[in-house]
Amino acid sequence: MVLWIAALVLVRKVKNQARREAFEAYLFLAPAGALLLVFWFFPVLFSILVSFSDWAGAAKVSTVHWSGFANYQRAWQDPQFRLTLFNTINYVVYSVPLTMAAALGVALLLNSRIRLRSFFRTLYFLPFVTTWVAISIVFKYVFNEQFGLANFLLEKSGLSPLRWLNEPRGVVELILQTGGVHLSAPLHPLLAGPSLAMFTVILTSIWRDTGYFMIIFLAGLQNIDRGYFEAASIDGAGPIQKFRHITWPLLSPTTFFVLIVSFIAAFKVFTPMYIMAPNGTPGGTTETLVSYLFKVGFSGSRELGYASAVAYILFIIILILSVLQNRIFGKSVQYG
Repeated sequence: MVLWIAALVLVRKVKNQARREAFEAYLFLAPAGALLLVFWFFPVLFSILVSFSDWAGAAKVSTVHWSGFANYQRAWQDPQFRLTLFNTINYVVYSVPLTMAAALGVALLLNSRIRLRSFFRTLYFLPFVTTWVAISIVFKYVFNEQFGLANFLLEKSGLSPLRWLNEPRGVVELILQTGGVHLSAPLHPLLAGPSLAMFTVILTSIWRDTGYFMIIFLAGLQNIDRGYFEAASIDGAGPIQKFRHITWPLLSPTTFFVLIVSFIAAFKVFTPMYIMAPNGTPGGTTETLVSYLFKVGFSGSRELGYASAVAYILFIIILILSVLQNRIFGKSVQYG
């Protein structure tokens, strides 16, 4: 810090104004750059090297051996990795559309002229500024099958209580059975949907993230020229027609941004699974790639080489799917 201040004082004495301003700019950027270099760029590069080794956390660096692509091959052959990948995709497929739909619905409601509009906007956004740890602990008790609020409300409504965080059966399968459809054999995992335990975590994430994406949708809605709606009203268009032909097309840049951001965040989810359903209970149906990465890398055998490989496989999956989304949905985005 003292050296940085001394360098700044010396730069002040440089006569050339353009050079002095450039030096000052770099000096002011230097602390943030140093933090990024030490805590971001170096760990990223180091973890790439670690992913090609058999390094365990307790082992000395001198005993580490290069294993090539063995960790990556092991991941694709590991049934536990495939299960966690399937669970993660299940979480993404269900949580992202439901969260976007909830956020857009709330944004449309709070963009209209209703009383206490500012109060409700703040109220819906508050869950997002609450830490995931606090939310997960509270909802773990809410969905407790013995004394939780969720089952209390179900019983008061005349419905049977659910096992929530302890139910490994798929939510679609449970809905069919509730509707009187008796299955002779369990549904295929793809058709059965996420387990009720995983869907409980999804409901929690929807409750938390709706407010954040609502704010983004609100910004997009308020950026649409009201003249379009006035002209549509003169032509006799109803609310549904206005939404279909005006709101939805002009909201496409915002929707595309929310899709990408929520998609990436969903793939990286960790905290609610770790607290609400530790160790992937029940039956490993709530364990995601990040929680699996944490388990193999920072607990038990501390296989940092294998954990790093899992992390980069996750990175590659997110990168490929993000590019595909950009190719598929990017063309339909209307910027004016």
